[in-house]
Formats: sequence, C-alpha cells, structure tokens
Amino acid sequence: MRVLFAIAHLDKGGGQAVQCEQLFRRMAPRVDGELLTLRSRTSGPGVGFSDRVRTVGDLRFPSGLVELRRALHERAAEFDLVQVFDPYYALPAARLARVRPLVIRLGAHPVEDLASRYGLPARLALTAVNPWLYSGTTVVVNARHLADAFPQRRVEYIPNGVDIDRFPSKRDPNAARAALGLPTGVPLVAFTGKIVPRKNVEDLYWLLDAVPGLHLALAGTDQEPGYGDSYHRNVRASFPDVLPRVHLVGELPVEKVPRLLEAADVFVFPSRLEGMPNSVLEAMAAGLPVVAADTPAHREILSTGTGVLYQDRDGLRESVRRMVADPVEAARMGAAARQLVSDRFGFNAAVDSYLRLYAALLTSSSS
Repeated sequence: MRVLFAIAHLDKGGGQAVQCEQLFRRMAPRVDGELLTLRSRTSGPGVGFSDRVRTVGDLRFPSGLVELRRALHERAAEFDLVQVFDPYYALPAARLARVRPLVIRLGAHPVEDLASRYGLPARLALTAVNPWLYSGTTVVVNARHLADAFPQRRVEYIPNGVDIDRFPSKRDPNAARAALGLPTGVPLVAFTGKIVPRKNVEDLYWLLDAVPGLHLALAGTDQEPGYGDSYHRNVRASFPDVLPRVHLVGELPVEKVPRLLEAADVFVFPSRLEGMPNSVLEAMAAGLPVVAADTPAHREILSTGTGVLYQDRDGLRESVRRMVADPVEAARMGAAARQLVSDRFGFNAAVDSYLRLYAALLTSSSS
C-alpha cells in the first residue's frame, strides 16, 4: 500500500505536527509512504527526520498552498491514496489538486479553531467554504465531540496515540528540576502548549496569585504568527507580583518534554477549545495528576480517578491545593492516568485503525 501524506508544517512543532510525525514513523514498516510539508518562517524545535519527508515550499499564504497543491498534483498518481493533517493548507491544496481517495485527519473544530484567532470574518469564510472543502473526503476526528461539526455525514474516530515509553515509569522530580534549572522544595505546576488566547494562560497566572508559594513551569512559544507576543505580555503585565514564580521554559523539543513533566507536581491545562490535546495525554503518560478545564475534549480523556475537571477559577484553585496538600493521592491519580493512556491511547492501536480504514477505502474505490 502506498500512501502520500501532507501537512502544513513539521518544523513549528505542536500537537498536530507531533501526531503526524509519529504516525508517519510508525507506519513506515507497513506502508510505502512519503510526506509533503512546508517550511515555517519561524524557527522551532522541529521534527524532520527522514529522506521520505519532502519540503516543497514556505509556509506563506497563498504561495505555500500553491506549492503544496503543485506537489500533490505531481506526486499523487504514484500513490493509492492521500492523507492530509491540517485543514488550512494541506486540505485545500489536495482538493484543488483533485486527488482521490482523500483522508483528512482533524484535531480541532473545523470552524471554531480559526475563528478563535481571527473572529467573525474567519467564521463566515469557513462556514461558506467548508461544504466544498470536505466534499468527497473521508473525515477522521481524534475526539468524538468533533463529529458534531459534521451532523449530516459519517466521520471516523481514531484517537491520538502516545508513546508511553518516552516517559519514565519511576519519577525523580528533584533530578529533573536540577537538569532544567527549576527550583526544588516548592510546589510546581506545569503547562505545555502554545501561549495563545484560546489556551487561557491567564488562569495560570491567576492561580499563582491565588495560591501563595506555588510555582509555574510554562513551556511553549508566545511567538505564534497572527498573535506575536502581545497576548502573553498583557497577561504578564496583569500579574506582576507572581512573575518571580513563573519559569519560562520556552518551546521544547519533543525529546525534552518528558523531563519537564517529570519535574512537576501537577499539570494544569486551562484551554477551553481543543480536540484531543496531546499536552494532556503526555502529562498523563508521565504519571502526573491533571487539573483541566471542564470541556468536552477533556471529559473524553479524564475519567474518575485519573484527573480533575474544574468549572471556574475557584474550582481550579481548590483542585490544585488538594493535589499539592496530598502528594499520596496525587501520585495515585498520576499512576491511574498513566495506566489509562497505556490501555487506550497507544500508537499501535492508532496505526492499526488507519490501516484498516485505508484498506476499506481502497476496496470501496476499486469495486
């Protein structure tokens, strides 16, 4: 089976890129694959790794879309099907190239994600173009609640995969903190993800203000195109007293994320607009207790005993206080979370699901 993959970028990092890279790597022994991508204008940790990955242009609109369309048009005839991993560059490029069969894997709501960045104009534009954009495609969502965006059609559900072996089963927080230059002897919460408005990072700064002595390790970039760092600068200006307890780790390479998570006591994720967030799954795999905003995305991941969902800031404060005050219960919850990830979110299951889907599509298209 030959599969041509495409994604807007790998070198900016992020959950979408990590999922694409890891799935592509794990499918390599079982499919003859090639991955097309664009080059980001910003520097990042990157995940490029193979001569089967082809960079075909720069991540600029609309020139990048044109370059990706051209590459898909030139290469698709040599493959049995095409799978794309983003709806903003790879999907429109594939539709314009008229490739079939076409699989689109979605990790976010097809309208609300972009609307959270650019407001009403983006919402109206996507609402108008999406009927064409998804026509004739097979849609795969990584979280069940995302199927609500397609009420008139069937979608496939394949959850994210996590490589649990990346995360040590025996935690040594003090050694991890020493390696990262983080303080020891203090309660430490961690966050990983892009520092953009929809992540509600201001709740983390508020939490430090509400819980004296609590520290925060904040890992992620605040230089996302379309935002710059103005959002993060405004948040920091609103909470000047807590800044000495905020440790800015920056955007971490994939291989360094386990060390950061090992250093923390609790993982806090205040985002209220997600598909199936890699950040939460990785924290669970690291054996951390998770405190997350009560959203459909997080309800799908966190079951009773593996994490805590909070409704408002008071709930956030009290949940974190309980975790810090009872390390035995926190450790028990973290162990249960790690077991849940091992049982439900392994990469082998994700790869098997995709291969079954590809086989079914090819059988259908040939009959």
